[in-house]
Amino acid sequence: MPVIVKLPSGNWRAQVRRKGKYISNTFRRRADADTWALETERTIDKGIDPKAVNPRTITTFSEIIDLHIQDMLEVGKKIRRSKSAVLESLKLTLGWYRLHEITRSLLIDYGKKLDLPGKVEGLSAV
Repeated sequence: MPVIVKLPSGNWRAQVRRKGKYISNTFRRRADADTWALETERTIDKGIDPKAVNPRTITTFSEIIDLHIQDMLEVGKKIRRSKSAVLESLKLTLGWYRLHEITRSLLIDYGKKLDLPGKVEGLSAV
């Protein structure tokens, strides 16, 4: 059970102690502290070190892809050839974009560029 305390500054500190692990973080809103604490508890329950990955340090789409690959390997899922090729293509073409720059229209434009003539009806390149 997380401990969430209001600080004199008005911010909220969330502390999680679970299975011998301890981690804390400070937030401006109580709802953010509650969400973070719940996610952190779930991470610890899965046997993952909650300090191993800090989503705030991830800034580009390429880093998200790397994190996805790492997660798949940690759970023992093999990355097959086609998925590996698609992820590599995404990293080469969209990987340099910052996360806040990726929009629905950017992804639609990317998909349209992959819409090659002569493809089999009903199948897409991605």
